[in-house]
Amino acid sequence: MKGNTAGEAQELRSDIVRLEKQLDAEKNRLKHLEAEAGGKGEDNKFALQHAEQGNVVTRFPPEASGFMHIGHAKAALTNYLLSKKYEGRMVFRFDDTNPKKEEAAFETSIVEDTKSLGIDIDKITYTSDRFETMLELVEKMLNEGTAYSDDTDPETMKQERDDGIASKNRDNTVEKNMAMWQEMKNGKLGTVVRAKMLHTDPNKCLRDPVLYRVVLEHHLRTGEKYKVYPTYDFACPIVDALDGVTHALRTSEYNDRNPQYHWILDALKMRKPFIEDFSRLNMEFTVMSKRKLKKFVDEKVVDSWDDPRFPTVKGLLRRGLTVNALKEFIVAQGMSRVNNFQEWAQLWNYNCREIDPEEKSQCKRYTVIARDQAVPIDLAGAPDLEEATRPYHKKNPGLGQKKFYYSNKVIVEEEDMVLVKDSEEVTLMDWGNIVFDSIARSDDKMHVSKATAKQHLEGNFKKTKWKLTWLADTKANQVPVELQEYDHLITVKKLDPGVDDITPFVNKDTKAVTMAYGEEACKEIKKGDIVQFERRGYYICDSTTPHLTMIYIPDGKAKRPHLSHWSRQERLKGVAAPTNAKDERAMSLEEKKAKKKQQKEASSAAPKVELNAGLFQVVVGKIVEIGPHPDADALFVEKIDVGEAEPRTIVSGLRNYYKAEDLQGKMVAVLCNLKPANMRGVNSCGMVLCASTADKAAVKVLTIPEGATVGERVSFTGLELAPVEELPKKKVPALLEPLNTDEKGQVRWKDHVFTTKAGPVTSSLTSASVG
Repeated sequence: MKGNTAGEAQELRSDIVRLEKQLDAEKNRLKHLEAEAGGKGEDNKFALQHAEQGNVVTRFPPEASGFMHIGHAKAALTNYLLSKKYEGRMVFRFDDTNPKKEEAAFETSIVEDTKSLGIDIDKITYTSDRFETMLELVEKMLNEGTAYSDDTDPETMKQERDDGIASKNRDNTVEKNMAMWQEMKNGKLGTVVRAKMLHTDPNKCLRDPVLYRVVLEHHLRTGEKYKVYPTYDFACPIVDALDGVTHALRTSEYNDRNPQYHWILDALKMRKPFIEDFSRLNMEFTVMSKRKLKKFVDEKVVDSWDDPRFPTVKGLLRRGLTVNALKEFIVAQGMSRVNNFQEWAQLWNYNCREIDPEEKSQCKRYTVIARDQAVPIDLAGAPDLEEATRPYHKKNPGLGQKKFYYSNKVIVEEEDMVLVKDSEEVTLMDWGNIVFDSIARSDDKMHVSKATAKQHLEGNFKKTKWKLTWLADTKANQVPVELQEYDHLITVKKLDPGVDDITPFVNKDTKAVTMAYGEEACKEIKKGDIVQFERRGYYICDSTTPHLTMIYIPDGKAKRPHLSHWSRQERLKGVAAPTNAKDERAMSLEEKKAKKKQQKEASSAAPKVELNAGLFQVVVGKIVEIGPHPDADALFVEKIDVGEAEPRTIVSGLRNYYKAEDLQGKMVAVLCNLKPANMRGVNSCGMVLCASTADKAAVKVLTIPEGATVGERVSFTGLELAPVEELPKKKVPALLEPLNTDEKGQVRWKDHVFTTKAGPVTSSLTSASVG
């Protein structure tokens, strides 16, 4: 027993030394990056260590075993954009080491997708270009004793690797290894070549991994010439070195295999590229697994691999995502290693700014009215039919003018008419006001069939509640337009990767089609054009035959457009009650003033509540996801578990004081009953409480005592807890002002100590302010 204990102690000491070396290397890497950055901003987050201008070579090595999705696009663009930033080049190389999976159709598609992302491919290379060289190198290792042949069955080999047990073949003679290798080259199954690393290494990736195996399949480029093929882990470092790659960029899932990459190059005495890790891209409400995506295709849940609901490059571009928006989205993430789920809303928000910028927008505006929900209005005082022109875009007259019509017979949307009251005055957009005389409604008030009205062009459009899109009811304005809307394929934000059967999570209602009448000018729309349909949103033209087919482009907003298919379905199901809706954006000026007066009167009549920390809803939370804010260098966007059904999204200004990996998984104190705030396009639902020095030179999240639980309410000694649902916004600064830490580092509100069941909340900053 003593011998075993001594051996374990020695192994533990070795582990500690190895981990210390890794920690030192990481510290040096971060110092180097900070020195190179010399500042802050998107450009400095998206940077490489040890990069020499003009001498950087990256690589993108896809496997031709499926279609490119947004995760692959991130890898391709990260490599390409960084190579361009340093005036270098990117090697495009197919990893064709597994003929069982590869298909020519996938190769063609990947090349098409890569080029569609704006990536220049100077030359297509293949790992198989180096097969002969790799055969020589593995034989070199067998002769030098850094590799051995092993005919252990796969199940036993796996168990031995898990348990740290040496293979029976680990100490084979060179002669035996070479004889077994020759049998492999002749096609004998059941034998592999393994690296002779350390079978007891704490990092199981280093426990004698497989370098070569027998595959009796037709290879797309070499046919039946070879019966043995290198593994990706063996081929990748060798081909990187031979291709002149200076920086091998890998997703952080490869982190444990990085030492393996270096070991192989050391064993072969070859040049070692720098390895840079970056986070794998995961998107909410999305599966990336090829097998699971294939299931959607096979079961006809989607139409094809380029379906607009798919995260494939083809699907996203078809849905209207621009390459520039995708580039912005990826650059904003930088080279962070923190794996988190990104929100589609952020990406689509970038996209909206790209397709319809504030200045010189090229996005033309048109009007369409849902065909089966069109409500005819007889409009007294209007001309029978009058032709006129108006600009395609009010803010960019350079786009030209389009023809349109005035008429005494117009059509409007039923979704608008169910909101309008009898005799109400409304505005017809870009024309003027009208006053309704009669509205024919169904008995349940859910439908409107027709209406009559008279013009009131002298009316003030600022005083009307509703601004309606409309079309003159004429044959010219009956251009058939098919409007397609799509929703997420799965119903949960984050699907556990271990879930094999995704059937319970599949969304059954993900495609909606609405046929509409388009104004005459819609005839000009061409395939690929991105336009805005007034009050419906942005659309991309998917097809012009047999009629215009337009796909809705998400705008990143949480609320669906009022005229969308699903908004209508919710109304018809009674989910919303539009006639009672009091959306302030739709109120007239008088209604807004009346509402404000009513709120003021209610506030003055309410009993005065003593303002103290008992009103706070401070809860123990855990940061489960964290990443950079897409539009603000100083901000993090965090998902924090506070014991509710879903983690809260909270934006914090900690990015100048912490690295994301330092906060991942950290317990924090969260003020939960603040009014949600829009923080540069991200809705923040709370505040992470921190201590800070007066000059803000140091900022520290509060320390939660060990033993405190997620969701636990923080109390204040001597104060009765009576939290309000939402703290009064104007009173928040005064409420937070007395928060501080005492000379012992205990957090207090005046003299009342923050405490949990496990003890007081503290900070390493003493006599500091808290907020």
